Amino acid sequence: MFTDQQLIDLHEEGLNDPEKAERLGVSRSTVSSRRRKLGIEPNRPHIRDHQRFLSLHEKGMNDPEIANALGKKVGMVYNYRKKHGLRSKWNKPQFTEQQFLDLYERGWNDPRIAEQLGISGGMVAYRRKKLRLKAHGPVRLFTDEELIVLHDQGLNDREKAERLGVSEGAILYHRRRLGLESIVKRKR
Repeated sequence: MFTDQQLIDLHEEGLNDPEKAERLGVSRSTVSSRRRKLGIEPNRPHIRDHQRFLSLHEKGMNDPEIANALGKKVGMVYNYRKKHGLRSKWNKPQFTEQQFLDLYERGWNDPRIAEQLGISGGMVAYRRKKLRLKAHGPVRLFTDEELIVLHDQGLNDREKAERLGVSEGAILYHRRRLGLESIVKRKR
């Protein structure tokens, strides 16, 4: 175990509970429990290297890039930046509105557009809403006719899913939607 003084010394260094736990080789809950018994308020995670933070920010890095470089969470970098009155350096999307519209008009849904453009699904949804476009539903990987043909061949949902490369849940949903009965094969 560890002594109360060891815990106090680490606390005075500014370490938070997970960092103390790592140094002491114990669980986070052990550290926080002992800290509370000693009546010590927790040290909140923070960015200790202010100069490095400023240097990264001045280089034009955005919050996720700074977080990655410092080994911190994006929210912590965001809060630290706001606390010090610094403006965000979010990069503008590296795609044109026409590129976005071309993918949307193909019937692609948000996750597929995001993957193609290398951005988050939230950014796609934001751009789509800004352009007053409705979301496309999930992309279907098979047609109703393909499902009916496999059903008529006597395949059960698992076999249909394997043939079409989709989940059994997708097959179940569309089979029921089409009013097709379940096919149960008896074990021999």
